[in-house]
Amino acid sequence: MEAATVAYNQGAWRFSLVTSGRGLSSFQERHALLKALHTIRKEVPIQLCASLGIVERSFLEELKEAGLSRYHHNLETAASHFPQICTTHTYQQRVNTILAAQEVGLEVCVGGIFGMGETIAQRYEFAVALRDLNVTAVPINFLNPLPGTRLEHLHPLQPLEALKCIASLRLMLPRTSLIVCGGRLTSLRSLAPLVFAAGADGLMTGDYLTTKGRTPLEDLAMIADLGLEVESRTLGILNQKQFHNF
Repeated sequence: MEAATVAYNQGAWRFSLVTSGRGLSSFQERHALLKALHTIRKEVPIQLCASLGIVERSFLEELKEAGLSRYHHNLETAASHFPQICTTHTYQQRVNTILAAQEVGLEVCVGGIFGMGETIAQRYEFAVALRDLNVTAVPINFLNPLPGTRLEHLHPLQPLEALKCIASLRLMLPRTSLIVCGGRLTSLRSLAPLVFAAGADGLMTGDYLTTKGRTPLEDLAMIADLGLEVESRTLGILNQKQFHNF
């Protein structure tokens, strides 16, 4: 509740509950998560998201009933490159979770990580998969090769290459929200403000899963310096009403 309230007061549209691991299996964990969703929905006027790994359709239905509006489940990379990155489950299992979330009426947020040794052709393959799944939003991450991880030997993408990844996704997905997330500062460095010129329309602000990020105040200052405005939380609702009346 405290974290959701802080996020709302800092101007966030959405608040996401995230777990580690392949998925939630115990009744206690699921019960705690559903209770949290119920409580936040009653007290804080913010859209609720969750990233809980591979789950079955019945639990997705419970999440929607509890107030969830969007389920986040990354494909991470192209199907042809996925076995080089993950061996605990299959690419198709991830796709099935995304399809199940859509079937119960949830929006889906599906993205991945660029710079994990994939080829340019595999980046295109990944973009086609996102297009064919008709995802609502795409979180764009860039690998931050931390010491001690399996990909520590790789180098962060250069700023211009990272911007090309964003621009390419915008060309492939003209109506999809593109949200720049992890690795933004590591790869883009001084060119980080150009993500919007490249086609992004959103940022994940604050800290990431295992690394520090920028504070919301710093990101809001950057947006103001660019002459841009943060979209009102009510704008989407107003636009839907206006369209309906029209």
